[in-house]
Amino acid sequence: MAVSIRDVCRKNPDRGVDLILSVSACIETPDPTIQALGFQSLAHLCEADVIDFYTAWDVIAKYMQGYNEDPVLAYSVCFLLRWGAMDADAYPDASREVMKIILDVGCSLHMGHELQWAKARASAFEALNQYEIPSIVKNISNFKQMIMDLLLSETNPDVLKALERLQVKIIGHEHSNRRRFVKEKKVPASKIEKLLDVFPQVIFSSGKRSNSGELPGAALLCGSFISSSSKNQGTTKGLQDSHSGYEDIMVQIAASLQLSRNIFVALLSLESWKAFVRRWMRANILSIDAKASVVVSDKTSKAANSILKSMMRIAEESIPRSAENLALAIGALCAVLPPSAHTIKSTASKFLLGWLFQYEHEHRQWSAAISLGLISSSLHVTDHEQKFQSITGLLEVLCCSRSSIVKGACGIGLGFSCQDLLSRVETPDDSNANGESHKMLEERLLGRIVRTFSMILHPVAASSANNLETLCAHFPASTDDIDTSITSDLLDDDCDYLEDDIWGIAGLVIGLGSSIGAIYRAGVYDAVLTVKDLIISWIPPMSSSVQSYGSSSERSEMLLSVGSCLALPLVVAFCQRVEMMDGNELDHLVNGYMELISDLLSVHKTGAFHKSLLMASTAGAGSLLSCILSEGLHFIEVERVKCLLELFRKCYSSPYPPIVHLGGMLGIVNAFGAGAGNLVDVHPFNSSVQTGYDQKEPSHISGPILVNPVCEDHSTSLMQEIFLVAQNPDDNQLQQYAAWAISFLRQRLWSREISNSAGGTQTESAGSKSISQGVPEDSAVMKLGLWLKSFNHSRTGTNTHVCTVTAILRCLSLAPRLPTMDWGAIVRRCMRYAQVTQLPAPNITLKGGTLREECLQFALVHAKQFDGLLTFLDELSDLSRFRTLEISLQSCLLNHLADLIKLFSGSRLEKLLDDVSNYFSSLTTDQVLKSEERSSLRSSCWKGLNQCLDEASLDSLEYIKNIERCMEVLFSLLPLPQAPVIVQVNQLNSVEWSEAVRCLAKARPGWLLDFLHVSHLDSVTRDFQFVEVLKKIQAKAKLVRIGSIPPTELGKSKSYLLNSEPLGTWGVLLEVVATLQHVEGSVKRQWLVDAIEISCVSSYPSTVGIDLPIKLTRFSSSFTMHIHTQ
Repeated sequence: MAVSIRDVCRKNPDRGVDLILSVSACIETPDPTIQALGFQSLAHLCEADVIDFYTAWDVIAKYMQGYNEDPVLAYSVCFLLRWGAMDADAYPDASREVMKIILDVGCSLHMGHELQWAKARASAFEALNQYEIPSIVKNISNFKQMIMDLLLSETNPDVLKALERLQVKIIGHEHSNRRRFVKEKKVPASKIEKLLDVFPQVIFSSGKRSNSGELPGAALLCGSFISSSSKNQGTTKGLQDSHSGYEDIMVQIAASLQLSRNIFVALLSLESWKAFVRRWMRANILSIDAKASVVVSDKTSKAANSILKSMMRIAEESIPRSAENLALAIGALCAVLPPSAHTIKSTASKFLLGWLFQYEHEHRQWSAAISLGLISSSLHVTDHEQKFQSITGLLEVLCCSRSSIVKGACGIGLGFSCQDLLSRVETPDDSNANGESHKMLEERLLGRIVRTFSMILHPVAASSANNLETLCAHFPASTDDIDTSITSDLLDDDCDYLEDDIWGIAGLVIGLGSSIGAIYRAGVYDAVLTVKDLIISWIPPMSSSVQSYGSSSERSEMLLSVGSCLALPLVVAFCQRVEMMDGNELDHLVNGYMELISDLLSVHKTGAFHKSLLMASTAGAGSLLSCILSEGLHFIEVERVKCLLELFRKCYSSPYPPIVHLGGMLGIVNAFGAGAGNLVDVHPFNSSVQTGYDQKEPSHISGPILVNPVCEDHSTSLMQEIFLVAQNPDDNQLQQYAAWAISFLRQRLWSREISNSAGGTQTESAGSKSISQGVPEDSAVMKLGLWLKSFNHSRTGTNTHVCTVTAILRCLSLAPRLPTMDWGAIVRRCMRYAQVTQLPAPNITLKGGTLREECLQFALVHAKQFDGLLTFLDELSDLSRFRTLEISLQSCLLNHLADLIKLFSGSRLEKLLDDVSNYFSSLTTDQVLKSEERSSLRSSCWKGLNQCLDEASLDSLEYIKNIERCMEVLFSLLPLPQAPVIVQVNQLNSVEWSEAVRCLAKARPGWLLDFLHVSHLDSVTRDFQFVEVLKKIQAKAKLVRIGSIPPTELGKSKSYLLNSEPLGTWGVLLEVVATLQHVEGSVKRQWLVDAIEISCVSSYPSTVGIDLPIKLTRFSSSFTMHIHTQ
């Protein structure tokens, strides 16, 4: 009876009002089941507004007693109480009691009947969501924090979904009621930042240029060489004097800065020269601006040209020490110039190539090799020949030179060159005279580079011979390749290795590690793992590294460790980004460095190898620590961090050789984010992303050390100590190295100030960071962001449910504004968490998509506000990375092509669409994906392109040709036309065709008709083109049916279709017939007449014989009905 009453109230509320006494009787009964039905009946009446809720509440309030014992009753009570939201403000006392009951059900915990109670709790939060947030906050104390705690602890997907909707409503309320026009608050600079701010004034307090020769490294990075009188004078003469002054300083520093035939020191010098030439460029541009009578179209090229001429002239006349530095300065100059200055770079490349082949001048060769590689990585996109010539020259000298240091420098140069290989957008006409695309040439060059590295290192790395051979096998030589033969061994048989041998091998190892990005872009993912394993394996076992060398082969293999210690941070940073390294590996590497450095410090050796390995391990460990923490993907124990920093301190505070002191200091500043000596910028430092830092786990940290309060005191004491050493003239070499190390860190923190190499504009000091006050510290968005930022999924004993992370991301995706944080790192960590976490079986099909898809959705929503998210999307959508993603994530990206197009611009947008075309072109030979998966991906791409065409006028889209190329590729991959019976079996084919037709219907009419045009020449062949023609006819038929093109366009294919063998055209014929049912009668009659005529001369009259009865029957029927109606 109670069920019948409820059904009447639901279906006919007006009739249900007449049963109100029966409803009341149900509510008053002690049976919870009948009482629940009574509450449901009353809820339907309140929903229809035939009963006033609060009028009824006065009667039924006393019966709200047993809801916390029965889940069905609790569900029914919440289902009723949701209707109290409408007049809640008019009845404050009653609504307060109602909301408390609802929240009581939502917060209840019961053993047994878990699913039923979960349904009741979800119903409670859905009911609470009907009330206005101010009303709830007024009646329930600490409501927002209560909902936040429940959201972070809930595991049931249904309850979590209800809490999520409620949390989104809270976020919206807080945003609409936020304080506006609040000025940004400046966070006081840290002690380290204050030290770095005054460092140049303290070190170069005299203002005399003589300091430059005493502290050459620091002078290059932060010295000031323009006197105030020259700055203020503003005359041509005064500014020309500044140019001469820079030239004199360059000569002075080049003669003072000793590279000591150490490749790592050369890399430090190269980075330092970049800062120097930036300032010189600014001075020259000011000089050009001062000449009012001179009109210069390109001030940057003019300024650079004068600097380059000075460098080349002085380098030719210099002693070896100066010439080495000046060759590096030339490379630094070209590195800071924009790609448009290709004439300057081409001139410099030719000059350095001339030095590279001067085998009689070793000092010219090895320094030129490094700079030449650097320049080749920054050449203009059209300078293909110059790039290939530089790389080929480096390969030739690498194989032919008998000097270890030259070989190592060529390895560094080739490592630089690899940064640009396979990274450019390839145009359709991008090919050489032989018809070979530049991409194919670069792939061949990469293969030669990797093979050459492997062959030269093979005799040294005996235990890694199999891996090196496997690496070579990934890049087989083609018939057109002429690999330069290796004419000399890397090492002599002498067991007492010279320092040249150590750094020669180190350069090759660093070069191999630096090629990992190009190898990844080439799609040889197994080779990436091989290189990673090689680099890690060459860091020696900790005990054997310092005690004994064993056999001769073991002694030679030990030399690989110097380069591997420096190359490993580059490899780790890259593998982290592409999800090829997990947290356990990172912990193992950090522990390995600690043990290695501890063992090296425990023995007292002064040999060249020992001091080189100690320097490389400390500098490399600092870079590794920074790269792991700055990425924000992994947490490291605070004690490990402090232990490493203390080991670095011991290196420069103990009586070791000067080069070891430098390594220890670089370990400190690199750990803080200086990145000194890295070939590439592996972890851009961002000091403005730590708003409201809340370290919930003081035993573990993530994020830059400098902005972490847990390490602040320890970091400050270390920097103060190095700062004092840099001011102490008692030991000039130690002072020079300390000043150099601090200058690297200062340069890093002030990098934005010097980013405009030719603009001369000044930005705000890095000593003051801004906090966005648009998001209050106690807001839900801030709390959720801080929770995501600090949760450590890799910590033992913690188990954050993946559903919780997914729900939080969905909440933040709907937030109008986010606080300033490193959202790129947060999203990457969530992506990794989704990989390492397994959902319980009932939650595998979580509504709303997987966590990784939610990460992508979140990034798409907020990428316009945060560069870290934009970079994240840029990396994911790059073809080399896109290929490695799971099918669901690929489909998600393709579905959101329109969103990506809004975010990208210029050549990146064109590359995105070209990558899509190339990806689907390669899928035809992909044996990994099933046909259903390929069809699903193509359908997603059609959807994405459809949305792209919706965004703006087709004539105004600069990238419309790229979209049309994508559609051409996708159309060629459409499944063959099939009969309706077969199509019903394969629904994916039907879905793909439907999406394709919707997208084609929005294309430019002119392009669409040209693309679907069927010429008479197409009828000559009966294989591939025959299938393509049938697909075009089928597409025409579908487009005519939806009114996108006129029926006459379909009629143009009539003769081809009816003069083909019936076996392959049956599905298309049925499609055409179905379309003809919706056209005018005159068109149908013309088709009928033409079909009869064609059947008389056709080679396949049976085609018309099959099709004709269908048309005759349907057309005659409609024609007869038309006659009868007249």
